Amino acid sequence: MNLNHPWKKNVLKRLILSFICILLPLYILSMIIYNWGVRTLKDEISKSMISQVSQYYSGLEEEFKRIQTLQYDVLSDDNLNALGAIPESLNDIEKMQSILRLQQRLNAIRNSSAYIVDVYAHIPAIQKNVSALTISTFDQEEFSELKNIPLSLDAKLININGKTYLTASYPFVTPESKKWPLFIVVIEISQEKLKENLKMMVNSPDEGLIFKSSQFEITTSHDAYFDLGTASQMLSGIDTNTAQTVAIKDKQYLAVYSYSHFFGAVLSKYVPVKAVFQPLEKYRSWFVLLLLVSFAIIVVYSLYVYKYIHKPLYKLVKAFRKVEHGDFNEQIEHDFNDEFQYIYTRFNAMLDNLKSLIDQVYKQQLLTHKAELKQLQSQINPHFLYNSLFILNTMTRLGDYDNLERFTNQLGEYFQFITRGDSDEVLLGKEVNHAKVYSEIQAMRFANRNRVEFGDLPDQVGHIMVPRLIVQPIIENAFKYALENRSANGILRVQIVRVHNYLHLIVEDNGEELDDRRIRSLNECLSCPDEAETTGLLNIHQRIRLKFGQDSGLYLERSELGGLKATIRIMITDGGM
Repeated sequence: MNLNHPWKKNVLKRLILSFICILLPLYILSMIIYNWGVRTLKDEISKSMISQVSQYYSGLEEEFKRIQTLQYDVLSDDNLNALGAIPESLNDIEKMQSILRLQQRLNAIRNSSAYIVDVYAHIPAIQKNVSALTISTFDQEEFSELKNIPLSLDAKLININGKTYLTASYPFVTPESKKWPLFIVVIEISQEKLKENLKMMVNSPDEGLIFKSSQFEITTSHDAYFDLGTASQMLSGIDTNTAQTVAIKDKQYLAVYSYSHFFGAVLSKYVPVKAVFQPLEKYRSWFVLLLLVSFAIIVVYSLYVYKYIHKPLYKLVKAFRKVEHGDFNEQIEHDFNDEFQYIYTRFNAMLDNLKSLIDQVYKQQLLTHKAELKQLQSQINPHFLYNSLFILNTMTRLGDYDNLERFTNQLGEYFQFITRGDSDEVLLGKEVNHAKVYSEIQAMRFANRNRVEFGDLPDQVGHIMVPRLIVQPIIENAFKYALENRSANGILRVQIVRVHNYLHLIVEDNGEELDDRRIRSLNECLSCPDEAETTGLLNIHQRIRLKFGQDSGLYLERSELGGLKATIRIMITDGGM
């Protein structure tokens, strides 16, 4: 299978995609909160500006209403009414006293507000213009101009020759009337003071105020880009408290309007949008930073996942692919003490176990095949066949049909076990039965010279699986090297004994051919690992150890009968029982 198959990248892509899917709703929620917060702040800033302008305008309106109330109070002044209505009833001294008392009152009005430049009383009856500061000759032209001011229920301030006035006449007459008012009280308003007061609402040079009515126009503009004419045109038609963004000379302004029925004028404060919402820029910067940090987190997370998850997984997959192709020498390492290190360690241990098991099975199969080949070569040979045929011939001649039948059955079982065994392992019961059949065949051959003592198999061990041909070759060696040349009294004893967790299969004889040095040499041979020197006994020893562990095997010693004692020791467990 191709190691670069696309599915191998899906894990990484899915992890990154899942992380993005987690961050994306948070980012969208942050964006919604940010936009909502910006809109809320903008609305609050606009409302704050509207409130500021409205409160200022209300205060200014209250101040001028107070001034106007003082002006109306003067219309009922006794001195003014006497001078305007019945001057002939006063002598010169009384006139002068009335004028002075009137001046004092006008001066009190003038001093009551910084917006007042002067207060005038135009009195046609005495042909005088009495102000808070001076007494001048009556100006008929000026009086006519003041008399002809149209009645307005809204605008109280009027503009005459560039000056701003509050006027009140008594009695009030329409311009079409031919009657003249007895006197007119005029309060001159200082535009400079009004402008200075408006400037108190300006917090930066970029901000400005426009106080505009049909009669006059006052501006505090300091912005070179701000065009008063355009702004004045913009203000037309405004009659309520509102705020809006306007473009003047390609520059954006937040303009706040407040209309006063008392003045019949609009007060507008304009601030460059950039200056108003400058504090919000830091939130935009933080939001951009949030976006960048989110992107950086995704990148770092992707690199982390790639380095600490994807690469170790990919390394493990490559190792498995090599194992699939038969390479069991692959060893993978991991530098970090985490789950992958444990997986890699177990993977390496698994490969070692696999190699060990494969080696054991291979060696066991090889040794079994060698044992079978050796047994076939040594047993199915002319000498063994000749001996078997001679025995059959002798029994036939002698008419020993009972032994003949038993011998032929034993010979059949023997060849059946040898020639039809297709498994590397057999049940211990079958292995012992084969060895017993072989012993009985040999006992018939040497009936007058040797005696076979074959013990019974203990209960509950016959089902144990053992390598094939581990007992019969030892019996064969005993007959071949120890008993074949004896003329009489040969003994072959086979015992099967269980000692705790071990099962001992003991084959011993009373032969005299082996001395102690030879027995020690044979024991040393059993521990030799060189397979090129493998003998039948070493073959049996190695196969038993491969099957049952290092504590099992074949052990040789001097028999109590005088010959060789060969013990096959098999370690058994409860599971093996």
